Amino acid sequence: MHKSPSAILPQAARCLAVAVVVPVLLCAVHSNGLAAGAAKARKILARAEQIRNPGLDYSVELRLEVTDPTTHWKERTAAYAMIAHGKDYSLIMMREPRAFYSGTLLIDRGFYWLLLPRAQKAIQLAARQVLRGDIANGDLARGNLVDHYDPRLDGEEIVREEPCWRLELTRAQDVAMYKRIRAWITKKDSRPWKFEYYGETDTLLKTAYYEDYRETALGVRAMRIVVQNNMRPDEKTVLTFSDLRRIDASDLDFSREGMAAFRDAAQKSGAQATIEDLLMALTGDKPEKSVGESN
Repeated sequence: MHKSPSAILPQAARCLAVAVVVPVLLCAVHSNGLAAGAAKARKILARAEQIRNPGLDYSVELRLEVTDPTTHWKERTAAYAMIAHGKDYSLIMMREPRAFYSGTLLIDRGFYWLLLPRAQKAIQLAARQVLRGDIANGDLARGNLVDHYDPRLDGEEIVREEPCWRLELTRAQDVAMYKRIRAWITKKDSRPWKFEYYGETDTLLKTAYYEDYRETALGVRAMRIVVQNNMRPDEKTVLTFSDLRRIDASDLDFSREGMAAFRDAAQKSGAQATIEDLLMALTGDKPEKSVGESN
């Protein structure tokens, strides 16, 4: 039996509605899923960053030990004193080798400036200079991942016997040092556990392991970072942190002029100067000793 055109039209309309509405609904569900996944990734990263790079003022002593049996020096060490102001500003003074004592590095919102002990003016470091030098290791502790990268949840994985979230971080700001980072964050307590850093050609440059977690004046914190240079498999760097304490750095000048004052204060105070000595020389105020400071 043939249907009249008037009977066929409603049926066609229903078919057309299904053909249009179903893909729209599927797209909406997919978009909502992506949004929820992105929000979860940001939340995981934000919690981990409160441990790795908290938005606080603090000071810390840092020792760096590099081993590479393929080089003529085999092993070398360096020591630094760092003052951090929030997530984006740092003054880092070299203690050892003594020949470079008082040399100062300024990290200003992802840009790096270096002032040598006898230099008249600071020089800005290019990304290539930073990536190839020891300075790059500072980025493992002070790079602003929340503001400079977009995170994506990439799965779950057990790393060093710890169940972890695996995040894929892609560069969102030009100042970001690396094209992308893979980060493993412990599911139990949001601790940074393992990071892989990739260069512009998507080559794996280095792998960092965050170790020796302790309760400190800043809360739980990794007091050692072990870095494997994937471009030089025999090279390993160990960063050890000590004397971690809360301070008030709001009166310090985190600029090129301020780094010159910091360098000059270190030279006047001498090689045995503590961070307290430097703060007194710069501000005239002795910081109060923090409860729970770490040695």
